[in-house]
Amino acid sequence: MAEHEYTIETLKKISELLSSNPEYYTAWNYRRQVLQYQFSQAEGSDDDAAAHSITELIMNDLHFLIPLLRSFPKCYWIWNYRLWLLDEARRLLPLPEAQQIWQQELALVGKMLTLDSRNFHGWGYRRFVVETLKELGTAEEARSMTQKEFEYAKKMIGANLSNFSAWHYRTKLIQSLLDEQSASDDDRRRMLDDGWSHLSY
Repeated sequence: MAEHEYTIETLKKISELLSSNPEYYTAWNYRRQVLQYQFSQAEGSDDDAAAHSITELIMNDLHFLIPLLRSFPKCYWIWNYRLWLLDEARRLLPLPEAQQIWQQELALVGKMLTLDSRNFHGWGYRRFVVETLKELGTAEEARSMTQKEFEYAKKMIGANLSNFSAWHYRTKLIQSLLDEQSASDDDRRRMLDDGWSHLSY
């Protein structure tokens, strides 16, 4: 770090260290510096080449994190770094490329919650990913996503009634649905009544 070595070879050495100990937060900070340097180098190319290089760097790092998340699903530093990578995709890449990366992230967190449906870190992460996808899309796409997430939460509760993380997620989605629909008091009451009547366990 003191010598400001920001090469791809440095990135490989950091990967070896973090694979042994993902709680070593100084290494994660160093990894950010290396990636930021590599991003700046890529931005010196034409737009298409720069987008391709940055996408490749981000995707490679996202793939590197997957085995770590499987072994250490509740390690704060892995999640924190992954969110940073995704934010860099949103900041540096054209909208279609950024949307695609965030959509892939939603699919990944879905798989993780299938493996551990009560992982509250995973549910919080899913909420963040969905909100970002809403920001990246149109108003209509955002409304459609809220409805799909409501159905997803309902399905997860149906699979496990005591999944309190899913219940909490569903509660937030009800409020979002009602707000997006500019629901009246009667509409809100009907939504809550229907919600209980349709949950059959």
